[in-house]
Amino acid sequence: MGINRIGRESAPIDPPVEDREMRVVLEIERGGPCRLDRMDGEVIGIDVRLSEEVCNVDAVVRDPADEEIATQYFENQLCEHCPGKVFGEHGCLPRYREINEGSFVVETYVADTQAVADLVSDIRSVCDNVSLRSIVSTDRSEFNEDCSVDVSALTRKQREAVYHAQEMGYYDPDTDVSLAELADRIGISTSALSQRLRRAEGNVLRQLSVECDCWDGVG
Repeated sequence: MGINRIGRESAPIDPPVEDREMRVVLEIERGGPCRLDRMDGEVIGIDVRLSEEVCNVDAVVRDPADEEIATQYFENQLCEHCPGKVFGEHGCLPRYREINEGSFVVETYVADTQAVADLVSDIRSVCDNVSLRSIVSTDRSEFNEDCSVDVSALTRKQREAVYHAQEMGYYDPDTDVSLAELADRIGISTSALSQRLRRAEGNVLRQLSVECDCWDGVG
């Protein structure tokens, strides 16, 4: 940490870099009102920047009367239920992809599945609900096309089963986690767990298009 020309400490020129191996899309139901609710028109896009306790927003608004589109700016104090500050606390940059009545669809990049779990848990502490829409690997070393999976298509029990299976390494060939151990972790019978996993796996596989580049050389 150096000292700049006005006597303040400056950030290092070469800060550490972290790989973000997953792109995550979350649907977040807000825990309270937002200034965006009171815009004169339909909000069809936003760009948000947070600075300490201030929210700076460029909002793209469509006038319902003549369909004209304008970009409007406002700044506001951060709300206690703002999900944006939670992303900041986790070192994540939120990209607002959809704005619906009382909810946001937000995209961000994270390092691993544990980072996803921690982020979702903390967002839930300030918002009414958050669901995982998709997780996509950012590794482009082999394929140039994404195969994304809509995790929200799984039931809550299926998502719970897959989450614990991933966390315990059930799908990892280098570990030796039995179905019985996983069932004990969740607190259900092995037959019930097997059924949940089979249905969840089928749901995921049905979403994968055989036209994707990742199937090249198969068949």
